[in-house]
Amino acid sequence: MNTKNVRKILKEDEIPSVELDFMNTTHFEELEIVREIGELIDTYISENSDENQHALSNKLNTWLDHTILHFERENALMQETGFPAYDIHFSEHTKALKLMKNVINAWSENQDIELIKSYLFSAWPTWFEQHVNTMDMMTAKFAVMNGYPNP
Repeated sequence: MNTKNVRKILKEDEIPSVELDFMNTTHFEELEIVREIGELIDTYISENSDENQHALSNKLNTWLDHTILHFERENALMQETGFPAYDIHFSEHTKALKLMKNVINAWSENQDIELIKSYLFSAWPTWFEQHVNTMDMMTAKFAVMNGYPNP
């Protein structure tokens, strides 16, 4: 995929707020990490150095770690509240995490910047926006309706 002219970095006001503050905070943290990765991609492209490659690799791993915790917390919420669509939502997390790991592992092996760009600027924002608008929106609404506290 040619990503030279396709560059989507979501902003906080481009995704809806859900009914649980901790989920919104997690989503906004993720958007910030993605923004930082976008900047590191630009730096790497302008100067392909070991230092810039290392910085990008570290931030990608930070993103992976954040995403794992993000999904674990949502999965626990769904189990705790008896969310009826748990299997579907959990499956979405599993697929998304597998793809993220595959992309990051491929980067670690061959530093294919086009693959990272395609994932970060096209595949991931499309998935994330849709996921928040559907799965996360309904999960949070269900949890609040069933007494989950929102301090």
